[in-house]
Amino acid sequence: MYQYILPDAGEGTHESVIMSWAAKVGDKITEDQVLLEIESDKAVVELPSPITGYLAKIYVEAGDTGIVGEPIADIAETEEELKSYLAGGGASSAPAPKAEKTEVATSEVKETEVPKTDSVPEIVVKEVDDSVDVRTLAVPRVRRYARSKGVDIRAIQGTGNHGKVTMEDVDNFLAHGPSVKASSAKDDAKSEQTAATASTQKVVSGEEYPEVVEKLSSMRRTIADALSKSSTEVAQVTVFDQAEVDALVAHRNKMKVLAAERDIKLTFTPYLVKALVGMLKQFPDLNVSLDMDKNEISHHQYYNIGVATDTPRGLVVPMIRHADRKSLFDIAKEISEIAQKARDGKISASDMGKGSISVTNVGAAATAGVWSTPIINLPEIAILNVGRIDKVFVPDEEGNPVLKQVMKISFAFDHRAIDGVYAQKAINLLKKYLSDPDLLLAEGG
Repeated sequence: MYQYILPDAGEGTHESVIMSWAAKVGDKITEDQVLLEIESDKAVVELPSPITGYLAKIYVEAGDTGIVGEPIADIAETEEELKSYLAGGGASSAPAPKAEKTEVATSEVKETEVPKTDSVPEIVVKEVDDSVDVRTLAVPRVRRYARSKGVDIRAIQGTGNHGKVTMEDVDNFLAHGPSVKASSAKDDAKSEQTAATASTQKVVSGEEYPEVVEKLSSMRRTIADALSKSSTEVAQVTVFDQAEVDALVAHRNKMKVLAAERDIKLTFTPYLVKALVGMLKQFPDLNVSLDMDKNEISHHQYYNIGVATDTPRGLVVPMIRHADRKSLFDIAKEISEIAQKARDGKISASDMGKGSISVTNVGAAATAGVWSTPIINLPEIAILNVGRIDKVFVPDEEGNPVLKQVMKISFAFDHRAIDGVYAQKAINLLKKYLSDPDLLLAEGG
């Protein structure tokens, strides 16, 4: 019997929501056939069957959360094995992974019976926060390793991706830091079980002021962490400006008829993508990312434009890759396709990341032209937000009021990477492109 272990679908992910199963118990499945879909962070990932066989048991149903490193299904390799398995009530005959055996054995040994050896240091009691969800600190393999060394993982400062504790962190803690009272496998398992229960439980509290409390989804938590990181780390400056777009509106009204004949929906966003590409070509210091830990700045030799997309599960920013090589219609078609993919929950990690700059267009949702303070999509150093186009009176060269169509622009940049004058010059060029679509298409992407 093959036991299917939930893999890490992203860097440091410790859990994933099972979105759907493509087979039911008893179905024959083939190697590399899509077996299930999981949602991890902001991406929905298809997981293939690792072997050919029969789906014998599902441990985590659709809609529930699976833990990385723990089984989600049993797969019988033959029809006879399946029948024997089901006849036995679904008890897995597969041997437990070696690490799991170690964890069970550890839980059966009383703390007073653990012999002191050179590999386990003398334990010194140190107060730790018992309310911390240990599942968020490290993957199961590292947690088991910490327990085997007599270390409470909650006392270790992680250095891995997203602050996760690694095996090296455990070793360094043993070598250089104070040891702490070891939590038994039983206590740790109890903590994880409690956390798992809390992830799905909804609690109604209060009588006069009732509330329903539920755990954040993995996607919402990822969005929250990313925005918090950007807000706390970036020296963000936001410039509020506006562009006169009479010519742009006329151009789009003419071209959207031709686009519709090709089954393409032409919005203003493709124009914004082209304008950003043209701006980055003239101001390449905006097409960079910072790594303060390494004291490095990376100058990107590509033009990948992120387009913020609203979905029922939260905001995602898929990329229009190599936008400089694509026509206005190509970009419009790709935006529609990837936006629909995101709304259907089919977007993958490969559709995001490695961006040059991002754009968020709230025009369709806004009731009036508005400015805002968009948060930079790290590790990019700038983001453009535009509101809906409004008709307003602006003075002409002689100071007389003239009714114009105006697009409000909010441009945020990281002052650590570039200076204000450089950013303003880039914004001025962006405004010129948006005011003159012929120049935009001549110099833009």
